[in-house]
Amino acid sequence: MQAARPITEDPRWVRRVQRLVDEAAILNEDIERTVYQAFASIPRTGFVEGCPEQHALDDKDLPLPHGEFLTRPSIQVRMMALIGLRRRMRVLELGFGSGYLCAVMAAAGAQVFGLEQNTSVAQASRKQLDTLGLHGIVVRRGDGRKGWEDVGPFDAIVASYPVANESELPLKQLAPGGSLVAPLLWDGQVRLAVWSCVGEETKRVLFEKVDFR
Repeated sequence: MQAARPITEDPRWVRRVQRLVDEAAILNEDIERTVYQAFASIPRTGFVEGCPEQHALDDKDLPLPHGEFLTRPSIQVRMMALIGLRRRMRVLELGFGSGYLCAVMAAAGAQVFGLEQNTSVAQASRKQLDTLGLHGIVVRRGDGRKGWEDVGPFDAIVASYPVANESELPLKQLAPGGSLVAPLLWDGQVRLAVWSCVGEETKRVLFEKVDFR
């Protein structure tokens, strides 16, 4: 699968992404390069209706219709690093919202699938992705807890909303060696967590606290 063509090469956004990737301290150089190039090629401008351009360049959450938010890019960069974003991997995003992260993963050359429970949000996002020429991303309305068994298994699954426990996640749809990243409610905080499919077992590792809406 070919990587999606860059939407634009805004030097201000490229500089922002470079700082975010540097701060993420990604140890694998190939993953670092892939994450940088994917985010740099897909600015957030255009994914949030009526958002001032300067706000789209900032590292902060952006409000979406129907009470949802586009997560700040520093957290998204970190999540992509944790799944080891790479070409040709099959990725499922749960709660794709604006479709922005789906676009980023497609820009990296991943085969991307997305589920969104809100019908209006899913329809608006599909229209925006088509407008930008990102037709290869397959999205539908659906419950993230059930995943997308018909097209699984997946090399990676990304939950773009906080979960209370792993029973809310379709871990059985991970391919061998695959991983799932999600913001996990833990002791009154939200922490990034990664579940890895190792043999017949699924192992969880907790990472840093994040501000996740």
